[in-house]
Amino acid sequence: MDFRTQKTSEKYQKFLKKRSVGDACRFCEETLPEGKYFFRYWKVLHNNFPYDLIAEKHDILVPIRHFETEDEMTSEEREELTNIKTQILPQWEEYHSAMENFITARTMSHYHIHLLKFKEL
Repeated sequence: MDFRTQKTSEKYQKFLKKRSVGDACRFCEETLPEGKYFFRYWKVLHNNFPYDLIAEKHDILVPIRHFETEDEMTSEEREELTNIKTQILPQWEEYHSAMENFITARTMSHYHIHLLKFKEL
């Protein structure tokens, strides 16, 4: 199921087709836009291809260090992630959900968590 509008989905598919195996990781290269968040081991980035069919806001929480699976996290990265998820995100009130895809359903190899604020129905 695609949670993107047709326009955003087409834009995302074009992006995926342009990528090559040797391309640098977009999450590693992306700088923080104004107003986003930066922690010691994690950063929040704006999602360029949001789930705009269901969400009015869609950002991505990514580790600063590139790794692909949760098993590769250091204890410090895991501790900060736990703090972000249990202490910081609930206080912000700008997201309704933190969603992690199964590794087989991800199109970006860099570990990441989707931060979503759902549209009102």
